[in-house]
Amino acid sequence: MAPPHTPARRAVLALSTLVAGLGLAVSSVGAAAGAAAYLYVGGGGCSDTGAGTAAVPFCTIAKAAKVAVAGQTVLVSSGTYTDEVFPWHSGTAGSPIIFQPAAGAVVTIAGAKHGFTISNQSWITVSGFTVRDTTSNAFYVFNATGVRLSNNTARGSGSPVAGATAYGMYLNSMTGSVVTGNLVTDNSASGIYLTNGSTGNQITGNESSWNAYGYVRNAVGIDLRAPGNLVSGNRVHDNEDSGIQSYPGGDRNTIVDNVSYHNKGFTTAALTNCSAPPTGNTAGCITGDHGIDDFGVTGSSVVGNTVYDNVAAGINLEGVASGTPSGFTFADNISVDNAASCPNGAGGTVKCPRTRGDIRVDATSQLGTRLDYDLVNLSVSGTMMVWGSTSYTSLAAFQAASGQESHARQADPRWNGPAQADFSLRAGSPAIDSADSSAPGQPALDAAGRPRVDDPSTPNSGIGVRSYDDRGAFEYQPPTTRGATS
Repeated sequence: MAPPHTPARRAVLALSTLVAGLGLAVSSVGAAAGAAAYLYVGGGGCSDTGAGTAAVPFCTIAKAAKVAVAGQTVLVSSGTYTDEVFPWHSGTAGSPIIFQPAAGAVVTIAGAKHGFTISNQSWITVSGFTVRDTTSNAFYVFNATGVRLSNNTARGSGSPVAGATAYGMYLNSMTGSVVTGNLVTDNSASGIYLTNGSTGNQITGNESSWNAYGYVRNAVGIDLRAPGNLVSGNRVHDNEDSGIQSYPGGDRNTIVDNVSYHNKGFTTAALTNCSAPPTGNTAGCITGDHGIDDFGVTGSSVVGNTVYDNVAAGINLEGVASGTPSGFTFADNISVDNAASCPNGAGGTVKCPRTRGDIRVDATSQLGTRLDYDLVNLSVSGTMMVWGSTSYTSLAAFQAASGQESHARQADPRWNGPAQADFSLRAGSPAIDSADSSAPGQPALDAAGRPRVDDPSTPNSGIGVRSYDDRGAFEYQPPTTRGATS
């Protein structure tokens, strides 16, 4: 059982410059003529045979979903509903169909097959719902564009048994859509899953955590099997496998300003694809994998992320076809203490069982890969970097042998509280004012939605359109600017 935790609801990131540069669509909201502005669900005197007015609301969200048309907003009263919400109509770019709780209402959908199914319909917004304990995926989207899923919770989907697992959000052939500010946790498959050509989407500001199959080490925080998406400002942690991964099909993604940490754990179950600790320790296996994992994909940017304390290599690139330029850029990341130590199930630690290094590029993936302006560190001796089949215990040795990372730094990043998952920078951090602001995908705002600011106490050593961007997901806020930028 995962420990209790409360998500921090972040403000929606104002990524307009980056979004425009990537060609990603953002819908505008307008009213449609010829229909009531609102449909109402729940409360006394409800009837599914009525018109869904404030005086006689529908009893079920499913009924409202059948009749809602472009420009209408479905307002749902507090309560726990058991119906699957399956919109029958599409909105338009200027007049989406919106589903949301009424003012001050707390709305849960529990026990349905899916909470929301958006299939072959487009320009639909779902905001502010808790979907839990569904028998299949909490949110399922298929062949849709202009969808917006914001500030929802997807929890406890499926069961950790072969044939019964489910994703928090299964996004299939979804294009030009936004998934932002959601909590996706404790599901029996990966948290957020993009597949089958889903492209041009923005996956921003979500928290995806504690997702686990329970019988095979396979659940990822954000799993990209589709190309050309922006993955920005997300917090992924304590998942059964990697925090974020791009697997075949997931080419040309932009992965920026994310925080991926502590994707590792220990279970006494004998999971498939899971490494047991050395003999003499508690029976079971070590779960988790990379902070950010890229396997058999090309053309992506991994920029400005914070990666900490994962089981395997923190930022990993492998499996590119031999002789194929990877087209990958790693820059401005902070990657620290990955694959450094792992739990043994008896309160102690052992050497981690899989790949090592804060950054790793395997032997077939070196061609066309660029690394620079990253910050790495280990608090214990071990493998710092891997380039091809050679491991290096220091950044200097890696630089000399590979010709990469000429502006990288090996140092303590001076986070405020990594044990408490606070990865903001303290004064004097070597990450301050030292990044490459022209690295592909580097945004003008940090993961908290704050602008880049110049610390007057730190000489600028960065390059690009701004010489004062910070490395990692969070921009240091000097005391003189905090009031204005927080």
